[in-house]
Amino acid sequence: MKLNGWLVGAVAFMVAAGCSKAPKPMTDAERTALADSVSQVATQWIASFETQATTENWFSHYVRGNDLVHAQDGMIYPTYDSLVNVVRASLRPGSSWKMTLDQKRLSVLDRDVVVVTALLNGVLKDSAGTETPWHRAWTTVWHRTPDGWKIAVDNASAAPPAPPPAKPARR
Repeated sequence: MKLNGWLVGAVAFMVAAGCSKAPKPMTDAERTALADSVSQVATQWIASFETQATTENWFSHYVRGNDLVHAQDGMIYPTYDSLVNVVRASLRPGSSWKMTLDQKRLSVLDRDVVVVTALLNGVLKDSAGTETPWHRAWTTVWHRTPDGWKIAVDNASAAPPAPPPAKPARR
């Protein structure tokens, strides 16, 4: 019986010692490599919309379920399904979306979380051929999953419309 007590105590000590170790800090090279990796994933994904502007492609880089948080132009989409409905309405068959990510800034928070902020610029062309300019500031939080880097949180916002021209003063 006394041996079991010592054994349990030794195992508990080893587990506690293993759990208390803080992860090794990342080097600058590791941070740069992570930032480059996520930047490449994001850039290639956005470029793919020129030929694959589909809901399935859009959500291929988002986490699934209700862990996703999306805000856009003053609205918060409370569920994954509510966001899917909005994307389906705007990405009809025959649509294309020629976009670039400009002025990218990346912040590596840890080995599994990278924040990308960029200007999303381009043109959305609907199935009737109507082109709509698209300009948004876009911040995404990319999380490393077993399936690769996925967006867990994002926020897109458009600049407010320009004020109307001032009326000339009466004389």
